[in-house]
Amino acid sequence: MKIKRLYIWVLAFPLMLWACGGKDPIDVIPPPPGPDSGQEEEGKDDDDGTPKPWDANRGKTVRPTPGNGWTVTTIDDGVIYYAFDGKEPVTNTNQRIFITETDLNNASYSVKLGYYSGNSTASKVLKGTGALASINGGYEKAALYIKVNNSVISDITADYIGSTNVPQWKSEAAIYLDQDRDVRIEFTGKGMNIAQWRSTYRTRGKSEPNMITSAPMLIDDFEPVGLDFCTLHPLSAWGPDCSENPYRHQGSNTNPRTAMAKTEDNHLLFIVVDGRREGISRGISAADLTTFLVNNFNPQYAINLDGGGSSTMCVRGQGDPTTFVVNYPCDNKSEDKNGSPKEKDGPDHAGERPRDTFFYVVKK
Repeated sequence: MKIKRLYIWVLAFPLMLWACGGKDPIDVIPPPPGPDSGQEEEGKDDDDGTPKPWDANRGKTVRPTPGNGWTVTTIDDGVIYYAFDGKEPVTNTNQRIFITETDLNNASYSVKLGYYSGNSTASKVLKGTGALASINGGYEKAALYIKVNNSVISDITADYIGSTNVPQWKSEAAIYLDQDRDVRIEFTGKGMNIAQWRSTYRTRGKSEPNMITSAPMLIDDFEPVGLDFCTLHPLSAWGPDCSENPYRHQGSNTNPRTAMAKTEDNHLLFIVVDGRREGISRGISAADLTTFLVNNFNPQYAINLDGGGSSTMCVRGQGDPTTFVVNYPCDNKSEDKNGSPKEKDGPDHAGERPRDTFFYVVKK
């Protein structure tokens, strides 16, 4: 096993010396190394049958009630909209958080993954499909495996993220769905490198009509794995000044977030957290989002999606009277001297960022 770990470090060490500048292609890119190589030992099973702390959450239904910053609105018989605005206990800062819950046991609803090659916005998707709710979906498609309506859109075509030399880390988990009520969030790529991701997702794509990868996984069968993401992706690995450094990308508590979760009783959650507005909504880290979800909704599974300026949620009849955008996208104002978007004349819902993938809920 020492030989295997040495081999991994030999591969990873040259990458650790780089900042966010130029890059050279390599054949097999390991995930950023953790304290003990960041890899699980092959064939090792940590589950010895001993009950884990998160096992106590099984069978528990948890939902916020109105008050203490929360408002709860019924959108339809099986769709509930939650909004939080106030001092949030996990981060101990002011936050604005928006959640749409859909009961997948109700045959009246379908959950869709849409791909828009020319880019679109959550409000355009809502309007064009007649949806009850919509959120932005995945990261840049070159980083992901995406298949929609039996058509493969991307299969992790880029080794690195954009023009940086940060190896792809954005496909450790995936959402699979049938464009109706079967929605599964799975930690498919746990512990794999990019070559293994490509092989695994291409194989999985042969039997799945719709799927999209993302990262980090936040909750896996009640285990709060999102708490460990930054531990396994240390700050020093790819250069602390690079915005695509996975530690900085997911560890900062000043970023807006988008996520999806599923409860044990088969309810699907769309989640958006506003950010980059000190004193109004600071934003949240992947770890804190994990804890927030456990405390307030106790989902069995949860996954992080594209955040930052992309984070947008629309709920029919809520928010902006024209677009139904309920959150406050952080691209909607120029920055003040502190780098926070201004809210001149009060907050608004403008500034949607065009993206190419969206999730939405329609009533049949």
